[in-house]
Amino acid sequence: MRIWLGIFATACLTAGVLAQFAEGHRSEFTGFENCEDRDPGDLSPYLQVCLGPQGQEIWLPYSEHSSAMAIGPNGIEAQLEERPSLGGLDMMIGPVIDWRYRPDDEEPYAAIVRYRGLTPNYNQETGEYTGGTTTNSNILVVIALRADGPVSACHMAYINAMEMPNANEIAHALAADVAPRFVCGETRYLNADHPAWD
Repeated sequence: MRIWLGIFATACLTAGVLAQFAEGHRSEFTGFENCEDRDPGDLSPYLQVCLGPQGQEIWLPYSEHSSAMAIGPNGIEAQLEERPSLGGLDMMIGPVIDWRYRPDDEEPYAAIVRYRGLTPNYNQETGEYTGGTTTNSNILVVIALRADGPVSACHMAYINAMEMPNANEIAHALAADVAPRFVCGETRYLNADHPAWD
């Protein structure tokens, strides 16, 4: 499916113009709470499943250095194949999910979550861990929600929050503008490498 020209322009607009795309839309923030451990099967060494604001199952398979996220009920494995490219040794998701709602809707149409690539801090001479981490990547992932589709959610856009100081506003604008036309499994996600961003 063709991606609409002008998406890159959205990322370049002033904060005031960006706000017009999502005017009247609202956010609900949830952490990774109400979680339970489940058998991960072949997905990963560990798995937690948490609940979203309308009872959506949020799947969080993870290992020692990596994690992923999918939103149920459908297409969990397909969703877990989607993730931004991150620098660093470890990956962290969250700590909150930003669920986006249209003014008169009770069901969210998009979600926004932060992915970070981290590297533990070590003494370069001794190799000893000195505490804390360095953030190598900070990406906002804009997710289309399709509760009744064969895949319940899919990535629409990746926004580099380390380079864009108004990344949250850009994410809100893209969610409002692109979500109605985004077809999971057909439309290619947007990031700085996409032709529409040239």
